[in-house]
Amino acid sequence: MQITSHDMPTLADIPRLPADLADTTQSASVEAQAAPGMLDESVAAATQTLIERGDLARAAELAVMHWQQHPASPAAAFNCGYALQMAGRHAEAIVPYRETLALAPAWPSLKNNLALAIRQSGGDPELEHAFIEGALDDDPGNANAWTNAVITRLDRFDLDGALRAATRAVTLAPDSPLAANNATAVLKEAQRWDEAEQYAQRACALDPQDLAHRHNLSLLRLARGDFASGWHDYEARWHGAAELRDTLPGFAQPRWGGESLAGKTLLVWGEQGIGDVLQFSRYVPLLAQRVHREGGRLVWNVFPQMGALIERSLGDHADVFDTHTRVEHLPPFDYELPLMSIPWMLGLDTDALFPSAPYLHADAAATDAWRHALSGETRLKVGLAWTGSLTHQRNRFRRVGLERYADAFAGMQKDVAFYSLQPGAQHDVEAAKATGFDVIDMTREWKTLDDTAAFVGALDLVVTVCTSVAHLSGALGQSTWVLLDANPHWVWQRDRRDSPFYPSAALYRQRMFADWRPVLDEVTVDLRNRVGR
Repeated sequence: MQITSHDMPTLADIPRLPADLADTTQSASVEAQAAPGMLDESVAAATQTLIERGDLARAAELAVMHWQQHPASPAAAFNCGYALQMAGRHAEAIVPYRETLALAPAWPSLKNNLALAIRQSGGDPELEHAFIEGALDDDPGNANAWTNAVITRLDRFDLDGALRAATRAVTLAPDSPLAANNATAVLKEAQRWDEAEQYAQRACALDPQDLAHRHNLSLLRLARGDFASGWHDYEARWHGAAELRDTLPGFAQPRWGGESLAGKTLLVWGEQGIGDVLQFSRYVPLLAQRVHREGGRLVWNVFPQMGALIERSLGDHADVFDTHTRVEHLPPFDYELPLMSIPWMLGLDTDALFPSAPYLHADAAATDAWRHALSGETRLKVGLAWTGSLTHQRNRFRRVGLERYADAFAGMQKDVAFYSLQPGAQHDVEAAKATGFDVIDMTREWKTLDDTAAFVGALDLVVTVCTSVAHLSGALGQSTWVLLDANPHWVWQRDRRDSPFYPSAALYRQRMFADWRPVLDEVTVDLRNRVGR
């Protein structure tokens, strides 16, 4: 989303800080004294200058004071909302923006900015959408509103509308990196991969300092199997991926950049989500070979809930296996490396990326215990996962929902026993049972990922969306059917029915954006065939 800078077409048209304020911006009190007698235009100019200097707090204070002194001025109210928004105070910005709306409903850029404030403060998506569409009604030439309409329309699963918005945005603002970025986003949902990559490259060229564009490009390159370029660009993730910004642990030790590890200790640490750690743990043995060949030691830190499973399966490759969650409690080390940087640092490409699976191993006794517990069930035993994390930014696209499984598989319960692999989803299970679709839920008995792995090992088949269950089941070598949305995680590559990362997995892809019906029809046919063989 993009905040429009006031109602002026370019920043160059905004007057700079008046001379009588130019030497006093070190003091908020001086600005406050100057504000009462200043014109709206002068305060807007002063606010913008402070914002450009990075003094967001003082800009907001100036704008708030001016609005308080001129509450009937739509210009003062708008400027206050804008300054608060630029300072990251989105919820507070809504109040002056709404006052502007009451005083001057067609104020330029108002509805666009108000929509963004609503989004950034977790407000009503329907209201956000209405304001963006209202901004377009007020000014069909508003490139920023068209850029934002790409996202709000996608949120409503309006792919055609989002594509139209992207076309208008890049036409009106061909040099806008954000317009190019949002065009990339919607073209990916439309599976127009080459065009998406072209716009991603365009965004990088227009604003090479914004690492979000480089991160987006990395995902496209990884998805099409260009791993050499993809791993390089993926290093931008810590500042380029919105969900990862400001999440790097505060290590005193430097990132390993390929220096000799003779007599040194390298820490490799788990990052992002459980699925990411499950997928990339396969590369720790290769890293360990490098470390030990150079005469160094390897410390491996993973999330505590994964500790037993990972240590049993791969822990012997590390000199020290660790599950601490605080930096100060880690064993001593000289260099650190995030887990998902291993392929880049080792130069892994093509065949080297795909060590043989299974590479994770559940507790054999626990798996046998589950097999014994389920031995009275003569039907095909199928585990179901129907949603990823509810907070994941793409979950609305990748989730199938148990209700769709129930509709597709309702007539198969005579031959198939369905088990939930979705901890914490008892409400979904009960709702499905109320419609006549019986899902057996034993997830309350699981405490760690090792417990989940043991249960998965006792099943005949796992049917799942793109979530950690898919990675777990694939890494265990379990027969796994993965249902993928039109623009899936890069690990599933493009257009393949199989997965080089997980040989036991079969992939079922959406052919059209947000259309699960053909996918479930295909899965149902294959499940009937599986029962009958």
